[in-house]
Amino acid sequence: MRVALFYPRRFAVALFLVALVYCVIQALRSELGFNDVDPSNTDKLAYISQLIKTSAENSPYIGWLLRSDGVAACRHPDLELLNPEIMKFIKDVPPLECTPEDWVIANRSTLVVTEKARQRFGPITCAFKEIIRVDDYTNRITKPVESDVSYTLKDSDYAEVNCQSQTGKQWHSVLAGVQSDPLAKTKWDWAKVPNEGLKLNVLMFGFDSLSRNTFIRKLPKSYRYLKQNLNALVLEGYNIVGDGTPQALIPILTGKIELELPETRKRMGSKANYVDVYPFVWNEYKKSGYMTGFLEDVPNIGTFTYRLKGFKDQPTDHYMRTYYLNANPHFKYQKKFCMGGLPRHSLMMNHIKEVFDTYPNQPKFVFGFHGELSHDSYNDIGAADDDVYQWIKSLNDSGHLNNTVLIMMSDHGHRFAEIRNTLQGKQEERLPFFSFTFPNWFKQAHPHAYANFVYNTQHLTTPFDVHKTLQSILKFETPKEGDRTHRAISLFNKIPLERTCADAFIEPHWCACLGWEEVDKNNASVVEAAKYFVKFLNDYLSPYQNTCEILKLNKILWAAKLIPTKGLLKFEKSGDADGFLGDFSAKTKITKELYQLKVSTEPGNGLFEVSINHSLDNNSFMTRITDISRINKYGSQARCIENSQYHLRKYCYCKDS
Repeated sequence: MRVALFYPRRFAVALFLVALVYCVIQALRSELGFNDVDPSNTDKLAYISQLIKTSAENSPYIGWLLRSDGVAACRHPDLELLNPEIMKFIKDVPPLECTPEDWVIANRSTLVVTEKARQRFGPITCAFKEIIRVDDYTNRITKPVESDVSYTLKDSDYAEVNCQSQTGKQWHSVLAGVQSDPLAKTKWDWAKVPNEGLKLNVLMFGFDSLSRNTFIRKLPKSYRYLKQNLNALVLEGYNIVGDGTPQALIPILTGKIELELPETRKRMGSKANYVDVYPFVWNEYKKSGYMTGFLEDVPNIGTFTYRLKGFKDQPTDHYMRTYYLNANPHFKYQKKFCMGGLPRHSLMMNHIKEVFDTYPNQPKFVFGFHGELSHDSYNDIGAADDDVYQWIKSLNDSGHLNNTVLIMMSDHGHRFAEIRNTLQGKQEERLPFFSFTFPNWFKQAHPHAYANFVYNTQHLTTPFDVHKTLQSILKFETPKEGDRTHRAISLFNKIPLERTCADAFIEPHWCACLGWEEVDKNNASVVEAAKYFVKFLNDYLSPYQNTCEILKLNKILWAAKLIPTKGLLKFEKSGDADGFLGDFSAKTKITKELYQLKVSTEPGNGLFEVSINHSLDNNSFMTRITDISRINKYGSQARCIENSQYHLRKYCYCKDS
């Protein structure tokens, strides 16, 4: 009988607890704006703004990173390129081998039957049908025109081509060229570009889902050429402001986040506008006399067509979605990532080069974004390294980069579950690759702007800043100190050192900045780190142990630990269909910590500040001599080596002192 009564009681208690938890969850959801009914965009924007404001007010950071108002400035993590946590996901892949060779190739506006194909297969007759855009989801095809030599594109950049030899062999493909337009050279003219503009072409080319570190790992040849040959400026503090490609590209192209713009989501039905209503920066360039282009592959997950309604009118002069709608059905019959004899990433890059070759003396704004290789894989993008390198080099060798700012970029890092389970993977997701390459003359013509740009590569920057910079190319102003109260700062201006994620309108869970949290001086890890530091100094001085005293730890004066934000650690994924509300259920494991200690040593009462890495997996410590600062005078303590061993003066206490 007691047993029979026991289970109903347990059931009742459990039911009560479930009900209590449910009520608490609902109260929290209500307070934070999470409801079963999707909150309005206005509510979401208010929620995000409040989240950012609160994160600034409640910062736990301390020490010399604090601003005068008590808020901590941003310090990004120094992420290990070959971190074993990440490298276990990284594998080498071979270059793509695409076959068979194409019978017809694009040469600007002319599609030409190759001599090699005629020699191999005999006389060939081809039917050319141009592809005309109707809208973002539909194309129409012109009547076929037959030729055994060539065809000139008249109404489109793109055409379907079907060829047959007299022996019955067949070949078909979808080709991209540059439409022949007799009025083009008068439509786009440098004379129409505002006098206050920099008179530069803009060429942006990006890959989906590449962190800065992954770009360096998987595209090393391209990276070396950018850095060593072209002196590219890489934004090492570039931080995303939202989840996924739209929340990365919309701020770059419009200066706003999606919630600040008119409603364009497909699922909103008749309330949704076409994305034509967005204030795209390429429209500003078009008004200023520029030819424009937007090229994006993988049309089934297009940035402006997957969730959003797409464009009603063609947004730019060259628009490659039209090509991919017709080419996509052919891909299943091709080798992986190929279109006939050409890798598909090269197809897009070649198309951009053809535009630049066709109109070398007209102002151009072109943005290409390739997702197929990198969106679903950590490794496949490695197959493109040589092609990307050759493409950038060809742009340089042909002189196009003499009057072009080349922007190589990504939208965000990898977002897949395996990497997201690691702390560095989460951090890398928030730190994509972004670089600017300016013509050689720019540094001499605008030294102040260039110096600011170099400085800014080491500080917190965002998509909003890139948008402001693109606007500044059209309307260049005297460089100055950036205003921290403005969320968008042109990179020709100097980013304030004390800028925070809150200043830059970055939600705390997207902020990759680290913060110093004070730690008890008697903490076991702190004491171990301090002992390690003194041993490190003695090892550094060991060749001179007959001259310099062995140092001993005197006191630990203070200690702090550099940690990610709680929002980053807890963030699991986006909790709504549009990527604005978060799921904060993650329990991300921290495997490394960075301590900063202030210690004194004896003899000599040397005062030092040192940064020390602590690996939690094997409880080991590591520092470098460049991470150590002597913060009090050493006077004559090092006189025995001050002339012969200059680099030891801060650390050596001479035995004859």
